[in-house]
Formats: sequence, structure tokens, C-alpha cells
Amino acid sequence: MMASDWFTFVIVVLVFGAGPSLAALIFFELRHRKAQSAFEARLEKLSDQMGALDSNTVRSSITLESSFTDSIRKVQAEIKSLEIVFRGAGQSPRENPESVDAAIRLAREGVTSDLIVAKTGLPVHAVESIISLHGRR
Repeated sequence: MMASDWFTFVIVVLVFGAGPSLAALIFFELRHRKAQSAFEARLEKLSDQMGALDSNTVRSSITLESSFTDSIRKVQAEIKSLEIVFRGAGQSPRENPESVDAAIRLAREGVTSDLIVAKTGLPVHAVESIISLHGRR
């Protein structure tokens, strides 16, 4: 082949072979860019939705935490008040020796159980036991 034939061959290949190939490449490149744009738009939308979910989760968590904390505080206050009530009602003579001494002295003087309960704050059953042991016979 001569140089002019070679040049003609290259020109023919470029015109008839490269043109359709180049058109196909351009077509696929444009299609790829369109698909990529659609994908990026969907990704952005999903990212926004995830942000909203995160925000809602944080708000819910804060609400639940404050509600839970309030409930715990109420229960603790109730426990303290019950503890105070039970300590007062359930004091045994060993816990309050001054009241027991006063009850014994009053029982020896012949004071009634109702009056001893009122003055000492001891339970009725404890006062009755003290009167039976130390009261006048």
C-alpha cells in the first residue's frame, strides 16, 4: 500500500467507523450523566429524610428521658414520705428509750393507756405491755 492509499484508508475508517462509535460514546455518556443526576437527587432526598428521622429521634429521646426522670422523682418523693410515715408508726421501744422511760414512769403513776399513747407517741400495744409490766397492781 502506498502512503496515499494508507491515508485514504485512515480517513474512511475515521469517517465511517469512528463517527458512529463517537456518537454511541456521547449517547452513553449523556445517559450515564442523567442516571447519575437522578441517583444524586435520590441520595439527597434520602439524606434529608435521615436528618428528619435523627431530629425526631432526638426529640423523642429527650421527651422520654424527662418524663422518666419526672416519674423517678415522684416515686422517690413517695418513698421518702412512706419511709417517714413508717418510721414514725413502727418505732420500737428500743429505738426511742426516752419515750419508753416516760411511759414506764406514767404507768407507775397510774395514768391510762390512752393518755400515755398521746404523751409518748408509742403504739398502743407497746403502752399496754408497759402498763401490764410496770403499772400499779
